[in-house]
Amino acid sequence: MAGNPTITALPAPRTKQAPRSFNGLALDVRSCANLLGTTERAVRGMVSKRIIPHRRISSRLVFLRSEVEKWLENLSGCSLDEAEQNLALRRGDR
Repeated sequence: MAGNPTITALPAPRTKQAPRSFNGLALDVRSCANLLGTTERAVRGMVSKRIIPHRRISSRLVFLRSEVEKWLENLSGCSLDEAEQNLALRRGDR
C-alpha cells in the first residue's frame, strides 16, 4: 500500500567492553593499550611488526603483564634515577 512506509530496525549500538585482565597477569589488547597509554590500533600494529611480546589463544591476542612491563623497562630512554638526576641538575641541586 502506498503511504505505509516500511519500518526497518536499526542495528543495536555497539557497547564498549571494559578492558579484560585475568588476575592481573594477562591482558587483552584494550587493557594493554591502557597500560601503555596508547591505542588498540597502535598495539595491534606493534604485534604485526612483532615489536611487543604477545601470545595468541586461537585468534585472541593475550599479553603477559610481566613481559610487557619488562619490555617497557628495556626500551631506550632514561630511567627514573636518570630523570631525577637531570631534574636536580636543572634546578641547580647537587
